[in-house]
Amino acid sequence: MTSASLPAAIPVYLLTGFLGSGKTTLLNRILARPCPRTAIVVNEYGDMPIDNDLVAVDGGEASLATTTSGCICCEPGSDIVSSLEQVSDAFDEAGIGEVGRVIVETTGLADPAPIINQMLRAERQGIGGRLFFLAGVIATLDALRGEGTVEDRIVGHKQIAFADRIAITKSDLSGESGAERIARLYRLIARINPGAHVLDVQNAMAQPELLLAERRYDPGRRGANVEAWLAAESPVARAFAPKAPAAGFDRHTGIYTKSIVLDGEIDPRHFSAFLDMLLRGTGARLLRLKGLAALRDDPERPVLVHAVQGQLHPLHRLEAWPSEDRRTRLVFITDGIDEHALESFVRALVPKKRRSS
Repeated sequence: MTSASLPAAIPVYLLTGFLGSGKTTLLNRILARPCPRTAIVVNEYGDMPIDNDLVAVDGGEASLATTTSGCICCEPGSDIVSSLEQVSDAFDEAGIGEVGRVIVETTGLADPAPIINQMLRAERQGIGGRLFFLAGVIATLDALRGEGTVEDRIVGHKQIAFADRIAITKSDLSGESGAERIARLYRLIARINPGAHVLDVQNAMAQPELLLAERRYDPGRRGANVEAWLAAESPVARAFAPKAPAAGFDRHTGIYTKSIVLDGEIDPRHFSAFLDMLLRGTGARLLRLKGLAALRDDPERPVLVHAVQGQLHPLHRLEAWPSEDRRTRLVFITDGIDEHALESFVRALVPKKRRSS
């Protein structure tokens, strides 16, 4: 079947890529261009949405957005079919009619195999009363850390292997050795997924919206490893797989997410010292820190903080809070960091007020 034979079907694009590789930034660039009416699903690993607040949806009829919490590859209720059912319900509740496409931004820890398997099985059936089909899988690849991520983490490797379009990000930050670093990335992609379309989105001539060219995703063109991973995720294979522990199947053993909300304004000097000590103490074990902070010097303009694997991005002041919630909200994704020590360290940013005698 081709997309032309399903005129009523809505194309779905998966936007994947490891933590901090620039998915939300790329999505905002795409949405900033003239585009069809678009539904956005932002999937976050944790119970507190931050990325959804940072997606530039115009609020009118052009776009709508929804958030799912819990990893879309393994959390019941956050899977791709459930997410598309939510989108379909949102169409009806908003009364906006059909949209031209759906973009699903997965969490950076998402394994693409079960997501794609679910989508391919479900696309010939109605989801929420509508037809959807998988039109493409886009993976962002960080020019600074992408090579190490793909080599060291199986999820990062699979995200590149399954993609039919790969967006190289942050090539403008790769420094003097940038040309050789980029060349190594291209060689890495050619080894893992030679059939993928690759675009350096930092190139001045790049048109990232072309990553959403409509065509049906074909896993058979991605190689033998991809077909084997998909087969391993089939219902029959999972039924006869070794049983998971009683606590449930966990694709992300050793990794946890911690969401912390702080009431009160933070001294900017204390916040700077906190970030310095945190990064020195945790290094690459802090897979991601992302959040909004209310600093005492300008509490009406929150600071966006973002750190990935030991590297802090420059702090950025937003012009206003993206929602009515004006509290400091920090989301940590960690690998092997003591949870209680982390929470105590963070909460010390806003000391408890002493009771008056």
